Amino acid sequence: MQITVSSGNNINGTLILPLFQGTEKLDDSSGGIPAQLRSQINTVLSDNDFKGKAKSTLTLLGSEGGKAMLVGLGKKEDADANIYRKAGATVVKVRGKKHGTDLTVKLDSTTCALAAAFAEGLLLRDYSYDHYKTIDEDDKEDDINTRIICDEDIEDDLNEAIRIATGVTSGVHLSRDLGNAPPNDMYPMAYAKKAMDWAKQYDDVSVGVITYEEAIEHGMGGLIAVGKGSARKPCMVIFKLNEHLEGRCPVIVGKGITFDTGGISLKPGQNMDEMKYDMGGSATVFGMMEALASTGHSGKVIGITCMAENMPSSNAQRPGDVIKTLSGKTIEILNTDAEGRLVLADGLWKAGDYDPEYII
Repeated sequence: MQITVSSGNNINGTLILPLFQGTEKLDDSSGGIPAQLRSQINTVLSDNDFKGKAKSTLTLLGSEGGKAMLVGLGKKEDADANIYRKAGATVVKVRGKKHGTDLTVKLDSTTCALAAAFAEGLLLRDYSYDHYKTIDEDDKEDDINTRIICDEDIEDDLNEAIRIATGVTSGVHLSRDLGNAPPNDMYPMAYAKKAMDWAKQYDDVSVGVITYEEAIEHGMGGLIAVGKGSARKPCMVIFKLNEHLEGRCPVIVGKGITFDTGGISLKPGQNMDEMKYDMGGSATVFGMMEALASTGHSGKVIGITCMAENMPSSNAQRPGDVIKTLSGKTIEILNTDAEGRLVLADGLWKAGDYDPEYII
């Protein structure tokens, strides 16, 4: 989705009109709406056919004045940024081919913070994971182009807020893509390669990988124990943003179990397909680094992800094993399905190498 901002009143494509609950007539100051469409909207409002409840919508088609989607904001006194964000998301959820891909959102007389929240909702909801689907030519659509009409005095600030929201959204969508990817394609070293390729687009980002063999040399017993049962060996991926800066910085550590069978302590088969999501922590770290890098974050940040696939095999860890982690502490394994704390033990200890300001 592409979002632009303008203080002009011209309407391109479908008008998106957020309204508070109880609105009975459009304000006379809301210019730019063609007379016939304005009359149709006022009729709907006066007849109470659209009440404006939060996340409700009503689409108006067939008027010579154009098309419109009315979007409810709920009660005016309750309308905060979260309400506006959900309203923006509702627009994308409801939008169909009949609305087209050109939208104009009328948000004049709205504060910059609330308009930005609406835009953020649009961006975050504009997501689908269809990399493995065959899409018929008839079902393909162009990207959505959205123009937000706002008051002139907030135009510059809103443009900047949307720039940041676009960068943050790119990180959120990347995290979703990583989690949704099938585990036969998203395994530890596949994640590492994706991270290294991603870093090439940024001058202030670097990505390093501690391979399985290097993890053995370092003594990362937790990471090794969890991942050694898989043919796809574990690794640790280290993201660095603005590493040239002096001083302490935040270090973010994420669990990255790309598929968790439970190991020898095998999970029940029902819903095991969802265990590809056990790498959500590492997906969040990767997405966070994308959000920071794409928005031009000026501070130093380190991200560490502990990547492994927890599989049963003849060389997998067993209940009763005793392992030594990177810190030198030993751990007795009682259940191999308690693998997250083992990989994070090494990841958190590794974080100490960077003299962190704090660790998440």
